[in-house]
Amino acid sequence: MQSRVRRGSTRWWSRASSPCWPRSSRSASSLLLLRRRRPEPTCSATTPRSRPSSACPTRGPDDSLKWLPLSVTERVEVMLGSLREIYPGVDVRRHIIGDPVTVSWEAEPHFMGAFKANLPGHYRYQHRLFTHFVQDSLPERHRGLFLAGDDVSWTAGWAEGAVQTALNAVWGVLHHFGGETHPANPGPGDSFDDLAPITLPD
Repeated sequence: MQSRVRRGSTRWWSRASSPCWPRSSRSASSLLLLRRRRPEPTCSATTPRSRPSSACPTRGPDDSLKWLPLSVTERVEVMLGSLREIYPGVDVRRHIIGDPVTVSWEAEPHFMGAFKANLPGHYRYQHRLFTHFVQDSLPERHRGLFLAGDDVSWTAGWAEGAVQTALNAVWGVLHHFGGETHPANPGPGDSFDDLAPITLPD
């Protein structure tokens, strides 16, 4: 299935002298709130603080398009300025020990979007993906593989769809191995006949 929504991001990578994001200055929840209007700072979580690491700040889809005409140097300066607002007491610049590399996915020749969105006529394919966790009607040789992720759901690009299909897959695995849910707390497959999306004719 091809995407009809072209969304992407701009990222830059640089070698850093150490994992440069302080562990206690901001909570994970505050960074999640900032992630759409600020770069998403990522460092190697397993790297000891005394060893070189890598930095990979990211700009989301809307801001990313505005970055296309900027040079690598200009992008890095904007990123560092935003990071100063998030970490006012941290000098991120002094940790950069390599030449930054930057990529805007929208400028790549074969970029097809960050996540898929169904085209007209793709309903039947999405239906098959989403309902795949209920496998009693499948030939036995096709059972036992369970799919999960936002693209398997009806809400591609959103965490809700990833969580929903993960719960469906967990129920599928449970059922596949002969398990059952508690009668007072039925799983998605137990209520499938009532909740399943409409099946359209081929």
